[in-house]
Amino acid sequence: MARVVFLGTGSTGDPSRRSASTAVVTPGGDVILIDVSGGSEIVSAMRDAPLPWARLRAVVITHQHFDHASGLPFVLFWSAIAGKAPGAAVGPIELCVPGPAVEGLRAACDTFFPGLYTPWWLGDRARWHGCDPGQFLWALDLLDDGTSVTPPAIDHGPPATLPEGVVARIVTMAVSHGAPPMPAQAVRIDIAMADGSVRRVVVSGDTGPNLELGKVGPEPDLLVHEASAVASLGHDLDNAATIGHATAATAGRVATRARVKRLALNHLGVSWAADPSPAREEAAAHFAGEVLVPNDLDWLDL
Repeated sequence: MARVVFLGTGSTGDPSRRSASTAVVTPGGDVILIDVSGGSEIVSAMRDAPLPWARLRAVVITHQHFDHASGLPFVLFWSAIAGKAPGAAVGPIELCVPGPAVEGLRAACDTFFPGLYTPWWLGDRARWHGCDPGQFLWALDLLDDGTSVTPPAIDHGPPATLPEGVVARIVTMAVSHGAPPMPAQAVRIDIAMADGSVRRVVVSGDTGPNLELGKVGPEPDLLVHEASAVASLGHDLDNAATIGHATAATAGRVATRARVKRLALNHLGVSWAADPSPAREEAAAHFAGEVLVPNDLDWLDL
């Protein structure tokens, strides 16, 4: 069974929720983190889930805003600690980051914990991958022997099965976000199941209105899409689009275009997180399937 854990569902300025982070857990127990919240809150989220640091296989950063990426030094530190446990069997951690952000994020982790990359701590277990924002799709396969490999070709249509030995495939797609704009990416995780089938999760990250996002993962089992603005609450939709954010209505349209089975709204705004029903209703006006508005630490089996 594959599981999705909503570690953080909020946005900046909301003290009631953790900032964005979603965990995908494979049937074998490997953990893939998509974004890492805004700081040490990711540590408490992993503890409360609970998810083991020793099973962390990959981290995907959708973009380098602090509420999505500032937890990375904590993630790498606690991964290093896990590697020091007696009898620990830990492997590499694949860090999939927009290419232009690699140098800055790597340096930030070293700045906040000098010596992190020395052999006594993390050593060469951190493997940085710069996802090319000029590519429509970029991919990495996680193998059952603990290693990873770049697929020889990336099919724009998600595969019905994954190659033998592949635990999960990470696929990223460039999206538009930020004012000023910054490199950002949505991500699709294809998860190999015991019966040979594939479960598929798509996470939008922060993005402006983008119906093309439906092309990154037609017919996913779950789409986790930001919903930073809600028309019925009088939010300034033009401003949301200008700074690279999407509405609940956009999330519903993308879900319909991608033929999603279930839609989960996240990146909830502080002004409406306590009562998400308007956002759920607005998304449901454009999407006939199930619309979820999860709280921190909610989980969903696929």
